[in-house]
Amino acid sequence: MRGSRSVSLVVVASFAVALAAGCTPQPLSKTEIIQLGSRRVADEAAIRAAGDALGAAFEAKDIEKSLSFYVDDPVLFVPKGPAVIGKDALRKAFQPFMSLPGLKATTSDLIIDVAQSGDLAFERGSFTNTITDAKGKTTTETGKLVIVWKKQADGSWKVAADTNADDQ
Repeated sequence: MRGSRSVSLVVVASFAVALAAGCTPQPLSKTEIIQLGSRRVADEAAIRAAGDALGAAFEAKDIEKSLSFYVDDPVLFVPKGPAVIGKDALRKAFQPFMSLPGLKATTSDLIIDVAQSGDLAFERGSFTNTITDAKGKTTTETGKLVIVWKKQADGSWKVAADTNADDQ
């Protein structure tokens, strides 16, 4: 009995070693590292271009064009308010903001980080919203933003989650 127990332990130990060796990630080759880096640079550029186009559509007060840069089921987290979920809810949330006269929305210090998986990315930075009313009075709001981008089947990037916080 003792001999079969030792054999069993050896078999189990051998199986565990083989399993652990098979699960150990293999280091990437130089070619794979270069390809991964090139893909991330291209994805960052595509996200930056999509973000610029979204900003232009927003500033042009084109709600439908703006919404085209969002996934079908986006979520928007706004300060001191409930989560806005879905394009219809997002449309309703954007309408009052886009109807403000003299709206100028800008971003700065943007950093984009694409996940190694290549299907998600996040963008963070600062924003400035300036509103000039009919009397010429200007109000400026500044803050920080975080946007989660999701890569689509066609290779484009769309916003999946969007949030911001005022500086004050």
